[in-house]
Amino acid sequence: MPPRSTANHLSYDLRPAKQTERMIIVDVLKSASDIGLPIRNYRYLGMGANRFYDFVLMHKYVGIKDMVSLEHDPKMYERAKFNVPFGFIDVQNKNVSTFVAADAYVQPTVAWLDYDGGVGPHIVRDITDIGVKTKVGDFLFLTVYGGPPRVLQEKNQEERLAWLQDNMGAVAGDVVFDDVENASFPDAVIKILRSALRNAFAARRDGYFSILMQVEYSDSSPMVTIGGAFLANGQAAPLKDKMKLHLPFLRPEQDKTYQIRSLHLTEREKALFDRATTKKKTSSERKTARALGFRDKDFQAYEDLIRFLPRYVEAIV
Repeated sequence: MPPRSTANHLSYDLRPAKQTERMIIVDVLKSASDIGLPIRNYRYLGMGANRFYDFVLMHKYVGIKDMVSLEHDPKMYERAKFNVPFGFIDVQNKNVSTFVAADAYVQPTVAWLDYDGGVGPHIVRDITDIGVKTKVGDFLFLTVYGGPPRVLQEKNQEERLAWLQDNMGAVAGDVVFDDVENASFPDAVIKILRSALRNAFAARRDGYFSILMQVEYSDSSPMVTIGGAFLANGQAAPLKDKMKLHLPFLRPEQDKTYQIRSLHLTEREKALFDRATTKKKTSSERKTARALGFRDKDFQAYEDLIRFLPRYVEAIV
Protein backbone atom coordinates (compact mmCIF):
# COMPACT_ATOMS: atom_id res chain seq x y z
CA MET A 1 0.00 0.00 0.00
CA PRO A 2 1.49 3.40 -0.96
CA PRO A 3 2.00 5.93 1.87
CA ARG A 4 -0.76 8.46 2.34
CA SER A 5 -0.16 12.03 1.25
CA THR A 6 0.77 14.51 3.99
CA ALA A 7 -1.97 16.77 2.58
CA ASN A 8 -4.37 14.56 4.55
CA HIS A 9 -3.14 15.97 7.85
CA LEU A 10 -1.16 19.18 7.16
CA SER A 11 -2.82 22.53 6.51
CA TYR A 12 -0.78 23.70 3.54
CA ASP A 13 -2.58 27.05 3.40
CA LEU A 14 -1.18 28.15 6.79
CA ARG A 15 2.56 27.64 6.32
CA PRO A 16 4.27 31.04 5.97
CA ALA A 17 7.80 29.64 5.61
CA LYS A 18 6.62 27.25 2.91
CA GLN A 19 4.92 30.09 1.04
CA THR A 20 8.09 32.17 1.34
CA GLU A 21 10.06 29.29 -0.17
CA ARG A 22 7.59 29.09 -3.07
CA MET A 23 8.00 32.77 -3.82
CA ILE A 24 11.80 32.47 -3.71
CA ILE A 25 11.67 29.70 -6.33
CA VAL A 26 9.38 31.85 -8.46
CA ASP A 27 11.94 34.66 -8.24
CA VAL A 28 14.76 32.30 -9.30
CA LEU A 29 12.72 31.47 -12.41
CA LYS A 30 11.96 35.15 -13.06
CA SER A 31 15.70 35.80 -12.93
CA ALA A 32 16.16 33.04 -15.51
CA SER A 33 13.57 34.75 -17.71
CA ASP A 34 15.51 38.00 -17.37
CA ILE A 35 18.60 36.41 -18.96
CA GLY A 36 16.61 35.06 -21.89
CA LEU A 37 15.39 31.59 -20.89
CA PRO A 38 11.76 31.25 -22.11
CA ILE A 39 10.39 30.00 -18.78
CA ARG A 40 6.76 30.82 -19.63
CA ASN A 41 7.00 28.21 -22.42
CA TYR A 42 8.29 25.50 -20.08
CA ARG A 43 6.39 22.59 -18.61
CA TYR A 44 5.99 22.52 -14.83
CA LEU A 45 6.26 19.12 -13.12
CA GLY A 46 5.27 19.08 -9.47
CA MET A 47 3.26 17.52 -6.67
CA GLY A 48 0.20 19.71 -6.21
CA ALA A 49 -1.73 17.45 -3.79
CA ASN A 50 -5.26 18.86 -3.46
CA ARG A 51 -4.45 22.59 -3.18
CA PHE A 52 -1.99 23.29 -6.04
CA TYR A 53 -0.46 26.41 -4.47
CA ASP A 54 2.82 26.18 -6.36
CA PHE A 55 0.95 25.55 -9.63
CA VAL A 56 -1.09 28.72 -9.19
CA LEU A 57 2.07 30.73 -8.51
CA MET A 58 3.88 29.23 -11.50
CA HIS A 59 1.04 30.29 -13.76
CA LYS A 60 0.26 33.71 -12.30
CA TYR A 61 3.82 34.91 -11.72
CA VAL A 62 5.84 33.03 -14.35
CA GLY A 63 3.21 32.36 -17.03
CA ILE A 64 3.59 28.58 -17.36
CA LYS A 65 0.51 26.90 -18.90
CA ASP A 66 1.71 23.31 -19.37
CA MET A 67 1.63 21.42 -16.07
CA VAL A 68 1.77 17.88 -14.66
CA SER A 69 0.95 17.06 -11.05
CA LEU A 70 1.98 13.68 -9.64
CA GLU A 71 -0.06 12.13 -6.82
CA HIS A 72 0.92 8.67 -5.56
CA ASP A 73 -1.90 8.35 -3.00
CA PRO A 74 -5.01 6.90 -4.76
CA LYS A 75 -7.44 8.64 -2.38
CA MET A 76 -5.70 12.00 -2.65
CA TYR A 77 -5.61 11.54 -6.43
CA GLU A 78 -9.42 11.69 -6.53
CA ARG A 79 -9.43 14.85 -4.43
CA ALA A 80 -6.70 16.35 -6.59
CA LYS A 81 -8.71 15.78 -9.76
CA PHE A 82 -11.72 17.46 -8.12
CA ASN A 83 -9.72 20.46 -6.87
CA VAL A 84 -7.51 21.08 -9.91
CA PRO A 85 -7.67 24.86 -10.52
CA PHE A 86 -6.73 25.04 -14.21
CA GLY A 87 -7.72 22.93 -17.19
CA PHE A 88 -4.13 22.67 -18.40
CA ILE A 89 -2.95 20.73 -15.31
CA ASP A 90 -2.62 17.01 -16.03
CA VAL A 91 -3.04 15.15 -12.71
CA GLN A 92 -1.49 11.68 -12.82
CA ASN A 93 -1.74 8.90 -10.24
CA LYS A 94 1.97 8.06 -10.44
CA ASN A 95 5.11 8.35 -8.40
CA VAL A 96 8.18 10.11 -9.77
CA SER A 97 10.05 7.03 -10.97
CA THR A 98 7.05 5.69 -12.90
CA PHE A 99 6.41 9.03 -14.56
CA VAL A 100 10.03 9.72 -15.50
CA ALA A 101 10.48 6.22 -16.94
CA ALA A 102 7.54 6.70 -19.31
CA ASP A 103 7.98 10.39 -20.17
CA ALA A 104 9.93 11.48 -23.24
CA TYR A 105 11.04 14.69 -21.45
CA VAL A 106 10.93 16.57 -24.75
CA GLN A 107 9.64 19.91 -23.47
CA PRO A 108 11.88 22.19 -21.43
CA THR A 109 10.91 21.47 -17.84
CA VAL A 110 10.85 23.04 -14.41
CA ALA A 111 10.51 20.15 -11.96
CA TRP A 112 9.88 20.64 -8.26
CA LEU A 113 9.78 17.32 -6.44
CA ASP A 114 8.30 18.11 -3.04
CA TYR A 115 8.54 14.80 -1.18
CA ASP A 116 6.34 13.83 1.75
CA GLY A 117 8.97 11.97 3.77
CA GLY A 118 12.62 11.87 4.67
CA VAL A 119 15.67 11.23 2.58
CA GLY A 120 16.07 7.69 1.21
CA PRO A 121 17.34 5.62 -1.71
CA HIS A 122 14.15 6.25 -3.72
CA ILE A 123 14.92 9.99 -3.89
CA VAL A 124 18.45 9.32 -5.09
CA ARG A 125 17.06 7.00 -7.78
CA ASP A 126 14.60 9.69 -8.89
CA ILE A 127 17.41 12.25 -9.16
CA THR A 128 19.50 9.81 -11.18
CA ASP A 129 16.62 9.02 -13.54
CA ILE A 130 15.87 12.70 -14.12
CA GLY A 131 19.55 13.44 -14.65
CA VAL A 132 19.55 11.15 -17.69
CA LYS A 133 16.58 12.89 -19.33
CA THR A 134 17.13 16.51 -18.37
CA LYS A 135 17.81 18.88 -21.27
CA VAL A 136 20.04 21.96 -21.24
CA GLY A 137 18.02 24.78 -19.68
CA ASP A 138 15.89 22.55 -17.44
CA PHE A 139 15.41 23.26 -13.74
CA LEU A 140 15.16 20.79 -10.85
CA PHE A 141 14.19 21.61 -7.25
CA LEU A 142 13.96 19.05 -4.43
CA THR A 143 12.23 19.42 -1.07
CA VAL A 144 12.72 16.76 1.61
CA TYR A 145 11.92 16.40 5.31
CA GLY A 146 15.01 17.57 7.17
CA GLY A 147 14.78 15.22 10.13
CA PRO A 148 15.76 11.56 10.33
CA PRO A 149 13.47 9.37 8.20
CA ARG A 150 11.14 7.08 10.14
CA VAL A 151 13.48 4.12 9.88
CA LEU A 152 16.18 6.07 11.76
CA GLN A 153 14.17 7.89 14.40
CA GLU A 154 14.77 5.33 17.16
CA LYS A 155 18.41 4.65 16.24
CA ASN A 156 21.50 6.19 17.82
CA GLN A 157 24.03 8.21 15.85
CA GLU A 158 26.33 5.28 15.09
CA GLU A 159 23.40 3.28 13.75
CA ARG A 160 22.11 6.22 11.72
CA LEU A 161 25.46 6.84 10.06
CA ALA A 162 25.89 3.13 9.29
CA TRP A 163 22.39 2.94 7.77
CA LEU A 164 23.02 5.95 5.54
CA GLN A 165 26.34 4.56 4.37
CA ASP A 166 24.87 1.09 3.73
CA ASN A 167 21.65 2.25 2.03
CA MET A 168 22.66 5.48 0.32
CA GLY A 169 26.08 4.41 -0.88
CA ALA A 170 28.53 6.99 -2.21
CA VAL A 171 26.11 9.93 -1.93
CA ALA A 172 26.35 9.66 1.88
CA GLY A 173 30.14 9.79 1.75
CA ASP A 174 30.34 13.39 3.01
CA VAL A 175 28.04 12.78 5.99
CA VAL A 176 29.88 12.67 9.31
CA PHE A 177 28.93 11.59 12.81
CA ASP A 178 27.88 15.06 14.00
CA ASP A 179 25.52 15.47 11.04
CA VAL A 180 23.17 12.69 12.10
CA GLU A 181 22.00 13.97 15.46
CA ASN A 182 18.47 15.38 15.38
CA ALA A 183 19.36 19.07 15.44
CA SER A 184 21.91 18.85 12.63
CA PHE A 185 20.26 16.20 10.46
CA PRO A 186 19.29 18.81 7.82
CA ASP A 187 23.05 19.10 7.16
CA ALA A 188 23.15 15.39 6.37
CA VAL A 189 20.17 15.73 4.03
CA ILE A 190 21.72 18.67 2.16
CA LYS A 191 25.00 16.80 1.75
CA ILE A 192 23.22 13.73 0.38
CA LEU A 193 21.11 15.74 -2.07
CA ARG A 194 24.09 17.78 -3.30
CA SER A 195 26.09 14.61 -3.85
CA ALA A 196 23.17 12.91 -5.62
CA LEU A 197 22.83 15.89 -7.97
CA ARG A 198 26.55 15.90 -8.72
CA ASN A 199 26.53 12.17 -9.47
CA ALA A 200 23.37 12.35 -11.59
CA PHE A 201 24.90 14.86 -14.00
CA ALA A 202 28.56 13.83 -13.75
CA ALA A 203 28.56 11.94 -17.06
CA ARG A 204 26.88 14.72 -19.03
CA ARG A 205 29.09 16.61 -21.47
CA ASP A 206 26.47 18.95 -22.91
CA GLY A 207 26.10 21.07 -19.79
CA TYR A 208 26.63 21.42 -16.06
CA PHE A 209 24.15 21.30 -13.18
CA SER A 210 24.51 24.55 -11.26
CA ILE A 211 23.04 24.66 -7.75
CA LEU A 212 21.23 27.99 -7.37
CA MET A 213 19.58 27.70 -3.95
CA GLN A 214 19.50 25.65 -0.79
CA VAL A 215 17.28 26.66 2.10
CA GLU A 216 16.07 25.32 5.41
CA TYR A 217 12.79 26.23 7.07
CA SER A 218 10.28 24.94 9.57
CA ASP A 219 6.59 25.72 9.95
CA SER A 220 6.11 22.60 12.06
CA SER A 221 8.78 20.17 10.84
CA PRO A 222 12.30 20.86 9.54
CA MET A 223 12.44 20.91 5.74
CA VAL A 224 15.25 21.45 3.26
CA THR A 225 15.08 22.51 -0.38
CA ILE A 226 17.89 22.44 -2.90
CA GLY A 227 17.61 23.29 -6.56
CA GLY A 228 19.27 24.55 -9.67
CA ALA A 229 19.48 24.26 -13.42
CA PHE A 230 21.29 22.19 -16.02
CA LEU A 231 22.95 24.91 -18.06
CA ALA A 232 25.28 25.26 -21.00
CA ASN A 233 28.66 26.90 -20.60
CA GLY A 234 28.19 30.62 -20.18
CA GLN A 235 24.62 30.49 -18.86
CA ALA A 236 25.28 30.00 -15.15
CA ALA A 237 27.32 33.17 -14.58
CA PRO A 238 24.72 35.67 -15.90
CA LEU A 239 21.94 33.87 -14.03
CA LYS A 240 23.85 33.99 -10.75
CA ASP A 241 24.67 37.65 -11.37
CA LYS A 242 20.97 38.38 -11.86
CA MET A 243 20.13 36.47 -8.68
CA LYS A 244 22.68 38.51 -6.74
CA LEU A 245 20.58 41.57 -7.53
CA HIS A 246 17.20 40.07 -6.61
CA LEU A 247 18.12 37.30 -4.13
CA PRO A 248 21.47 38.31 -2.59
CA PHE A 249 20.89 36.31 0.59
CA LEU A 250 20.96 32.93 -1.24
CA ARG A 251 24.68 33.11 -2.12
CA PRO A 252 24.79 30.01 -4.36
CA GLU A 253 28.46 30.57 -5.16
CA GLN A 254 29.30 29.90 -1.49
CA ASP A 255 27.25 26.67 -1.20
CA LYS A 256 25.56 28.14 1.86
CA THR A 257 22.20 27.02 3.22
CA TYR A 258 19.88 29.92 3.93
CA GLN A 259 17.51 29.58 6.87
CA ILE A 260 14.05 31.05 6.38
CA ARG A 261 13.30 32.37 9.85
CA SER A 262 9.79 32.59 11.24
CA LEU A 263 9.47 35.83 13.20
CA HIS A 264 5.80 35.36 14.20
CA LEU A 265 5.00 39.06 13.96
CA THR A 266 1.62 40.64 14.55
CA GLU A 267 0.16 42.81 11.80
CA ARG A 268 1.19 45.99 13.65
CA GLU A 269 4.71 44.62 14.07
CA LYS A 270 4.87 43.73 10.36
CA ALA A 271 3.92 47.29 9.46
CA LEU A 272 6.63 48.53 11.80
CA PHE A 273 9.20 46.16 10.25
CA ASP A 274 8.18 47.24 6.74
CA ARG A 275 9.27 50.76 7.62
CA ALA A 276 12.21 49.86 9.88
CA THR A 277 13.93 47.68 7.28
CA THR A 278 13.48 50.13 4.40
CA LYS A 279 14.80 53.23 6.20
CA LYS A 280 18.10 54.13 7.85
CA LYS A 281 19.29 51.85 10.64
CA THR A 282 18.98 54.78 13.04
CA SER A 283 15.29 55.29 12.26
CA SER A 284 12.72 55.76 15.00
CA GLU A 285 10.89 52.65 13.74
CA ARG A 286 13.95 50.49 14.34
CA LYS A 287 14.38 52.00 17.81
CA THR A 288 10.74 51.17 18.55
CA ALA A 289 11.26 47.59 17.36
CA ARG A 290 14.37 47.27 19.52
CA ALA A 291 12.35 48.44 22.51
CA LEU A 292 9.93 45.58 21.80
CA GLY A 293 12.81 43.12 22.05
CA PHE A 294 13.78 42.64 18.39
CA ARG A 295 17.43 42.47 17.37
CA ASP A 296 19.67 42.94 14.32
CA LYS A 297 19.23 39.32 13.18
CA ASP A 298 15.46 39.86 13.10
CA PHE A 299 15.80 42.99 10.99
CA GLN A 300 18.18 41.24 8.59
CA ALA A 301 15.89 38.24 8.18
CA TYR A 302 12.91 40.47 7.47
CA GLU A 303 14.89 42.66 5.07
CA ASP A 304 15.99 39.57 3.11
CA LEU A 305 12.46 38.25 2.73
CA ILE A 306 10.28 41.36 2.73
CA ARG A 307 9.15 40.73 -0.87
CA PHE A 308 8.24 37.10 -0.21
CA LEU A 309 6.57 36.96 3.20
CA PRO A 310 2.84 36.15 2.95
CA ARG A 311 0.04 38.07 4.65
CA TYR A 312 -2.84 35.99 6.02
CA VAL A 313 -6.25 37.44 6.81
CA GLU A 314 -9.52 35.96 7.96
CA ALA A 315 -12.43 36.50 5.63
CA ILE A 316 -15.99 35.97 6.89
CA VAL A 317 -18.37 35.23 4.02
